[in-house]
Amino acid sequence: MLIRELVHISRLTRECIRRKKEIMEVLGKFGINPILLFAQIVNFLIILYIVKRFALKPIMAMLKNREKTIRDGLKEAEEARKLLAETAEKEKQVLKKAQTEARLLLDETKKQAGDLLKQSETRTKSQVDKMLVEARQQISFETKEAEKRLAAHVSELAIEFLEKSTSELFDEEEQNLVMQKAVKNLKKKSN
Repeated sequence: MLIRELVHISRLTRECIRRKKEIMEVLGKFGINPILLFAQIVNFLIILYIVKRFALKPIMAMLKNREKTIRDGLKEAEEARKLLAETAEKEKQVLKKAQTEARLLLDETKKQAGDLLKQSETRTKSQVDKMLVEARQQISFETKEAEKRLAAHVSELAIEFLEKSTSELFDEEEQNLVMQKAVKNLKKKSN
């Protein structure tokens, strides 16, 4: 088993060496010189040190100032949010109070409208009753008048009939007597 592992390690080592050669060939094909690459890395580190030493401090100060400004802005925004929430709560309370008052006013108005409607119904009913009484009186009066006219007409017809029927049966004097009795009887019945 140990031999297998050693064989395996030797294969991996050969593979790494082969890949290193391939990488160097690729770098050579791209025109990368390892010495120049090392010099560029050193130059980069020098520039990084200079930037860190001289430019980074002002940039960091500016970033801290910006951070403070943002923090203050967030704090003010939070205060504004709280104020807005308080204002919204007050608005809800005012609206609730206004709705309650509106409901009370509406209920009172409905009650007054109901009272007015009842009063109107009562007045209308009394007017209708009065009109019915007057109409009944008028009908009764007109009925009596019609009955009187009918009775008078019937009396006239009866007298005419009696005159015609008695003229053949009685003489003139007897006719007058019969007619007077008939007129008296008709007047008694019509009254």
